[in-house]
Amino acid sequence: MNVRLFVLGIGIAIGYVVGAREGRERYDQMKSTVTKFWESARVAKARVNVEDYARTQGPVLRDRAEAVAKATPGFVAHTAKDVAESVRDVAESATESAKEFVDRASASARDVVGRVTHTATDVRDNATKTAAELRERGESAIDRAVTTAGKARDEALAPLDDDDDEQSAK
Repeated sequence: MNVRLFVLGIGIAIGYVVGAREGRERYDQMKSTVTKFWESARVAKARVNVEDYARTQGPVLRDRAEAVAKATPGFVAHTAKDVAESVRDVAESATESAKEFVDRASASARDVVGRVTHTATDVRDNATKTAAELRERGESAIDRAVTTAGKARDEALAPLDDDDDEQSAK
């Protein structure tokens, strides 16, 4: 269980870091994706199955070993050895199943992080490109406004210049 919490913590931390750079909305979207994955029926079922199997089979096997040991003194050593091996096999099987599940969950989480990072990079690149285009348009608009204002000023001052020329000629 600690491994799962660790994997979940890493996923959330990575999601937060990437999300913080790109904005709260992006973080919320990543968190929602990871939460949906973690709470999906398939993952929840696998988690419950592993826990239930270990929880139910361990005590059952222990109880069976105790009953056989008490009921048949001559058969105790042989039965205890068999039960111990069975318990060991079940424990190994449960451990392997849990490790496989964690590996698959980790791989899926890494895939989600990779996809989210790629999407965040695309969004950043598109925002940068749009900002550059807007900056260029703004500079062009400023140039046109300055040119238009200069022409308007020249037109407004033209009659005054004509008046000055007429007075100079007199």
